[in-house]
Amino acid sequence: MKSLPAFALLSITVIWGWTFVLVKQGMTEVGPLSFLAARFGIAFLVLSILLHRTFREIDRLSLTRGAVVGIALFLGYLFQTWGLVYTTATKSGLLTGLSVVIVPIISSLALRKRIRASAWLGALLAAGGLFLLVVGRGQIGALNKGDVLSLACAVSFATHIILVDRFVRHTDYRQLLLVQVGVVGLLSLIGTLSIERTVPAISGMLVEAILVTGILATALALYVLNRFQSSSSASYTAIILTMEPVFAGLFGFLLLGETLGLWQWVGSGMILAGIAFPTIWGKPT
Repeated sequence: MKSLPAFALLSITVIWGWTFVLVKQGMTEVGPLSFLAARFGIAFLVLSILLHRTFREIDRLSLTRGAVVGIALFLGYLFQTWGLVYTTATKSGLLTGLSVVIVPIISSLALRKRIRASAWLGALLAAGGLFLLVVGRGQIGALNKGDVLSLACAVSFATHIILVDRFVRHTDYRQLLLVQVGVVGLLSLIGTLSIERTVPAISGMLVEAILVTGILATALALYVLNRFQSSSSASYTAIILTMEPVFAGLFGFLLLGETLGLWQWVGSGMILAGIAFPTIWGKPT
């Protein structure tokens, strides 16, 4: 993989790590679906302006594939945003990062790809780390609703990575990007109008969270992900994104003062090791 794609993908992990804090703060003022509707509505508007020619050229194949990818992306962000209502930004980042471990497992089950021994070992390390992370205070009850939602988010994001990898090689990535962002925005808006039905109070913090997540963490980040994944594999892309939970934890500590217990730190280290292990001792496919 060339240095530019690697640098671009690493940069969006920094942005995504920051957004765990922003979304956590935003959830104190607005519901998850309302936040996502605003976030992806802005992202779709920005991308439609930047890719206005592509917008007019969207074909049926891109529309169909983009809708499928968009549903996986919608579920991922819904579970992540909803989960941040109940869990910390640090734990959410770590649990979301498990998508890297889940990618080869889903690839094996759905696409009949062989899983390397390093991937299995990475999964075992991550699973052990997950146990210590959620029960690190000595109580099984430490596994709360937010943790479960964050795990569901990891599965959804892993599915999204695999679908993009499968479709982007035979579909214009710009068309795929526009459609999936539009699908997430539309589904979020439908959910807002039918479920939440509330008008949020507008504050400076909420506006900042929506603008940063909409423009930088969604429009720009997904453009980079779809643009450069066409020149790399799903596993390699997932590997580059392993730094996301590190940045989520860093920003959670610096901006929210979040801390972990001793065994939770050990569990976090095991999760990061499990995520990185296939990178160091296995060749990405």
